[in-house]
Amino acid sequence: MLMDADRPAEETPQTRRRVLRWLERMLVVVGVVLLGYCGYVSLESWLYQRVANRELEVAMVGPPAAVPSPSRALPRIPQQGELIGRIEIPRLGLSAVIRAGTDDRTLRLAVGHISGTALPEDGGNIGLAAHRDTFFRPLRDIRIADEIRLVTPTGTFTFLVADTSIVKPTDTWVLDPTRGMTLTLVTCYPFSYVGAAPDRFIVRAVPTHG
Repeated sequence: MLMDADRPAEETPQTRRRVLRWLERMLVVVGVVLLGYCGYVSLESWLYQRVANRELEVAMVGPPAAVPSPSRALPRIPQQGELIGRIEIPRLGLSAVIRAGTDDRTLRLAVGHISGTALPEDGGNIGLAAHRDTFFRPLRDIRIADEIRLVTPTGTFTFLVADTSIVKPTDTWVLDPTRGMTLTLVTCYPFSYVGAAPDRFIVRAVPTHG
């Protein structure tokens, strides 16, 4: 038989209220921190895009380039973080600077050019990636025949969306070299998925002339 001294203290209404107030304050603090972080990330990305667009405008010279021959023997390999250009999808209001690489920092601030794929001036399969909840979020509304422009220091390349597909992360064949010039956009899927999304959404576009 337990003596009174051995019994656990009963939870009083005052104790419950104190715990609830503490939890409420903690939730408020966590919410403020998360909002502040989201605001910081958005501001950082916005400023980065403005500076990079100015850099691109300075680098752009001469008339738009013609579609190049894919037969160049040794395509140029860009340095990590190098400015590649800007992707524009007018109907979706998408406009974002492209940098070389797909590391966390690059994809936080820009659309990434996937290493090992072609550059616009080289022809072949140009692979670009971005997060589904930032720069490539508008791709959820992409349509066949939508126009996509790549604005680069060597000229502007125009494409039309040919098809879209959903693949597994292991389906890297979507980035294989192509005989003709191709643009491949990659982002995670589903767009509304919470956490690490299981699939990849692919947009394939082909060049248009005139």
